[in-house]
Amino acid sequence: MKNILLTIITVTLFVSCETQNGVKIDDSPLSGTISQTDERNDLVNKFVDAYQNADPSVALELYAENAVVHVNDTELTPIEMINAFMDGHVYYDQIKNVDRNTTTMFYNSGEIYTNYWYTWNGTNKNTGELLSVRGYAWFKWDGMKVIESYNAFDPTEYNKAFIE
Repeated sequence: MKNILLTIITVTLFVSCETQNGVKIDDSPLSGTISQTDERNDLVNKFVDAYQNADPSVALELYAENAVVHVNDTELTPIEMINAFMDGHVYYDQIKNVDRNTTTMFYNSGEIYTNYWYTWNGTNKNTGELLSVRGYAWFKWDGMKVIESYNAFDPTEYNKAFIE
């Protein structure tokens, strides 16, 4: 009887440990695989580098012709977004996106998104103060072109330079 009880306890512990540590494959549409080395990550980082260097031509290469861009809750064309971002160089020096984290998600539904977290830094040309703002963006892909993107950040302090 002792051996049977000991066997039951051992099997129960083994099964419970296996359940907690086992990998469950989720095949639902919004699950999938994430990559930190996909070439789309490099394209997004080149887009950001072009923005930092005030080079709109390189930045526009990322987007499909009819792409939709959302900056916070404003819908723009890629050209409108690039022009708005380039205007920042009029009011800020040394614009940099630091603390970058770029990954691409391949969803089971077939959709591909690149996620991009960053800290935007720029020095206000009027005050000389360094502004640092956290942000997040996603880029939806069709092949190797972005067909939709979203960029979220708090523009409160950033916009003050435009009215000083």
